[in-house]
Amino acid sequence: MYQMHEGTLELPLEWQDKTMNVFVSQATGTEGVSFVITRERLPWGMKFHEYKVSEIRKISGKVPGYAAVSSDEDEVSGRSAYAHEFTWSNNGASIHQRLTMVEYGDVVLMLTFTAPGTVSDSQREQIRNVVASLQLRAPD
Repeated sequence: MYQMHEGTLELPLEWQDKTMNVFVSQATGTEGVSFVITRERLPWGMKFHEYKVSEIRKISGKVPGYAAVSSDEDEVSGRSAYAHEFTWSNNGASIHQRLTMVEYGDVVLMLTFTAPGTVSDSQREQIRNVVASLQLRAPD
């Protein structure tokens, strides 16, 4: 049984949940600000701490103009988490992202906040509060 905001759906057991939740701000002056949740299955035999290192390495090598801002061990809903904040360049425009990876059984929840330009301390605190508000059920 797959549960989504609007209801439930019966899916074959071998199907993976690759859904994406995309939230965008409608406030004035926030064009391009988004919060996205994706799900990635841990590769066979890989532990969460290994996965986070691998993902940061991938990001740093893929995105143009990558610059790390901060990285912090964290906890979200009682689960291991890792927050990585960085900037990069997209067609000459500066992009600021904060990626929080949350261990969820054999899945990693990827919570990505994106904003054009820079992020203020109060904006950073607001996104931390959104991430901290996540309440997870036990994984299947």
